[in-house]
Amino acid sequence: MGQGSIFFLKRPYLVAAIFLALLTSVFAFSVLEIGGEDALTRYQHGLPLRVGYALEAPFVMLDADGDVTGEAPEVLRHVLHTLGLEHVVWLHGDFGSLIRELESGRIDIIAAGMFVTAKRRERVLFSRPTALIRPGLLVRRGNPLNLLSLTDFSSQSGARLAVIDGSIEQQQAHAAGVPGRRVKFFPDEVSAMAALRAGQTDGLLLSAVSLRYLIDRDDAEAFELVAAQTEQAPGAPAFAFRRQDSRLHEQVDQALASFIGSAEHLQLVEKFGFVASDLPRATEESER
Repeated sequence: MGQGSIFFLKRPYLVAAIFLALLTSVFAFSVLEIGGEDALTRYQHGLPLRVGYALEAPFVMLDADGDVTGEAPEVLRHVLHTLGLEHVVWLHGDFGSLIRELESGRIDIIAAGMFVTAKRRERVLFSRPTALIRPGLLVRRGNPLNLLSLTDFSSQSGARLAVIDGSIEQQQAHAAGVPGRRVKFFPDEVSAMAALRAGQTDGLLLSAVSLRYLIDRDDAEAFELVAAQTEQAPGAPAFAFRRQDSRLHEQVDQALASFIGSAEHLQLVEKFGFVASDLPRATEESER
């Protein structure tokens, strides 16, 4: 027996430590290898699909039991079920951080009523849109500043506009020339409506379907919904995927093709305030 063998026999704890270190390294390497693969391969290894969401009713909300529901989760659940992808976990985040979470690999799909834009398309793959959404402007009852359009927030020096941070409405406000100092950012519609109710802002720019849903279930007497006069085309919310997850993106998009705009689709989402005119035709692609 050599001196090296005697050395290890006298120090069994050292042998155990080295063995444990080697085992940990192998396990870590395996995890990294799985993490480097696309979402469908990870799913085949027994790992769940991770869906990121942000709360904005009626696109995403929590039901009485605390489960994630709303237009986006229910449509995605339906599609994943048809694809046999049932092992799913839902991860909450601020809307403005969801694309970063997707790019970093912490989530696999965004289901949050996120609108398709050219800038976002540079970073993610979008499915075909699940709805066509027009903007709305929420003000306090009586509309004390007579705010009827985004241009009113530019012409009236004291008018303050609330938007959800990272939302398409934030971009619309900028495109309409609303001064940045008059735009207030909020992480979700609940905090934005609370600020409007408290007089900290004078209007909330959000999708009309979201605002209709919110005032129907909140203090309808405190608010008034006016049509936001913008030249923007209707927004097109869709599911977002990492660019390397083209297989998952294609499978979901193909499953959506025959579902979007169907009677079954309308029946699924009408409880969230969506009507037939809010839905694209089944063959309509996400060109927005």
